[in-house]
Amino acid sequence: MVRRPGGELATRPLHFIWLCDTSGSMSIDGKIEALNNAIRQALPQMRQVADENPNANVLVRALKFSHGAEWHIPNATSLDNFGWSDLIADPLEKPKLDIVFMVDTSGSMSDEINAVKSSCVAFADRIIKEGANVRLGLVGFDIGGHRGGSIATYKVHNLSRYTIGIWSLTSPQDFKKNIQSLSLGLFGGAGCYLANRDTVDIFPYVVRTFDDSSNDKGVSSTLESFIERFKPRNFEDNSQNSRILVIISDEIGNNEGLSDIVSQLKSAAITAHVLGVPKRNGAHESIANMTGGKFWDISKSKGEQDFSTLLGTVAEAIAKEVTRKLANGTVSAGTDMGTGLEMVAQQLKIPPMTDRALPPVLVLISDGQPTDDFASGLKALMAQPWGKKAVRIAIAIGKDAEVDVLQDFIGNLEIKPLQANNPDALVKYIKWASTAVLKAASSPATLTTSASASGVTVPIAAPPIPESDSAADVW
Repeated sequence: MVRRPGGELATRPLHFIWLCDTSGSMSIDGKIEALNNAIRQALPQMRQVADENPNANVLVRALKFSHGAEWHIPNATSLDNFGWSDLIADPLEKPKLDIVFMVDTSGSMSDEINAVKSSCVAFADRIIKEGANVRLGLVGFDIGGHRGGSIATYKVHNLSRYTIGIWSLTSPQDFKKNIQSLSLGLFGGAGCYLANRDTVDIFPYVVRTFDDSSNDKGVSSTLESFIERFKPRNFEDNSQNSRILVIISDEIGNNEGLSDIVSQLKSAAITAHVLGVPKRNGAHESIANMTGGKFWDISKSKGEQDFSTLLGTVAEAIAKEVTRKLANGTVSAGTDMGTGLEMVAQQLKIPPMTDRALPPVLVLISDGQPTDDFASGLKALMAQPWGKKAVRIAIAIGKDAEVDVLQDFIGNLEIKPLQANNPDALVKYIKWASTAVLKAASSPATLTTSASASGVTVPIAAPPIPESDSAADVW
């Protein structure tokens, strides 16, 4: 064996470090369990690769990051003695959402009404997938008067000009039944013109729809107030639920009632998202912007399928905005990836690293985006010779992962972040990072180059391509 300054090649360490996201979102849909399982499955193959490359002493450890970062397995441990200790993600309290659809039932809404009926449950399912508890309500509004038959499932209110129907908040399952009773022209068919002055008196009823105890009532009677005061308090408290109003209308009025409408919504902590008509300084966009919501141009959607796609986009936007809370009540905004990179950078200094080591392998795994100063953490890592020369791999768990950030971590446009949208794909990618990448970093070709901190290029085989089966995707 050729001797080199600094000792035998057999003594050269190769540090393999997992950097794992354990923020609250990793506790949803079995992500953290799948990650633990994938790493456990990869360990035997890692040991086999290490045995085939005796000139490298593979040392493994793991770091986790959520609210801050810490070493999960702090000591660089030889693979022969390495055992995986399961990661635990921050426990989440499921967000609670009350979502009320306020739907124009006038004649121009023919295609959209059918799309609303076919899409609203899928909308709720998309929100539920994000880990939320959802209740759904419905308000129909129009000019001309009620034209329906039996009204067992909703309450009709005749206002100064408008007629409205209120379906109270309920489960997605019951809402699926309620939505079927919505129809074109149900409350007149003569038009819906937000935010004309005569639409202001609709919104006290909209606000009350979010109130469990008075969904279908006007002002509570003395008897009702007495019953409310003394009824048992063993029911679920929904007073802290996030309140979201989704307005759907393809007609627009003036702004005479805008300030009063927005004031009512803001006072009740209701965020309004509007699928409506664009217009310079228009009421639809203003209602959304002034309540913290978003606006989507309904005129660009043609037909049921196109509108259903738009409603899916709205659901995704709402899902991402929902504040997640940890089980202890604190807000889970913690994905301190930058802090984790700074901690790794400290361990890649010389010392404790030796200048005769092999290029470290760093595998970053995340399902979200950093909430701290990622750029500073990456800068600290790249300031270390072994950080800059490390083989850096990134795995995105689910479609909400910030791929651009993971690409910045890799620092090589020829190597892309790996997208794992289901447990099987995650296992394949973890095994590839644990074997093919490890083999490349510890191969004789790498050993015979000048593998010092001053520079080394490690050729890596292409990663596996999981079978294309979107039906299997759960993240």
